[in-house]
Amino acid sequence: PAQVAAIMGRVVRENPDNVRALQLLGAARFEAGDTVGAASALRRVLAIEPEDAETWSRLGESLTVANKEVIGADAEAAFRRAVALDPNQFGARYFLGDMALKRGAQDEAKAWWTPVIETLEPSDPRRAELLKRLNP
Repeated sequence: PAQVAAIMGRVVRENPDNVRALQLLGAARFEAGDTVGAASALRRVLAIEPEDAETWSRLGESLTVANKEVIGADAEAAFRRAVALDPNQFGARYFLGDMALKRGAQDEAKAWWTPVIETLEPSDPRRAELLKRLNP
């Protein structure tokens, strides 16, 4: 991942407004453990394409991982923006539901996670895990 990030970094330096290259740079940096660098690349994508729900969701995830799995205000805002743009942004819904559960808001978590659960196959272990967390 670090090599891919370095290569994508060179591509972005040559083409600073190439959205796809910036998205790939963000993903490569995230995979390489550089979540701050990933967030930086993703913010550059959003400066060009502010209505990109998937990038908002990925930004929120990068900020959350960078913050030791704590969803801070910036990450929460990114997740909420992602869902506002596309209600099917299940990654953002997962993190928002997780945040709600951690503060004891069971009904809010259920509202965030129900659409996710409904799309998962009954045999999908993620479905069972979400249901278990909602109904301890």
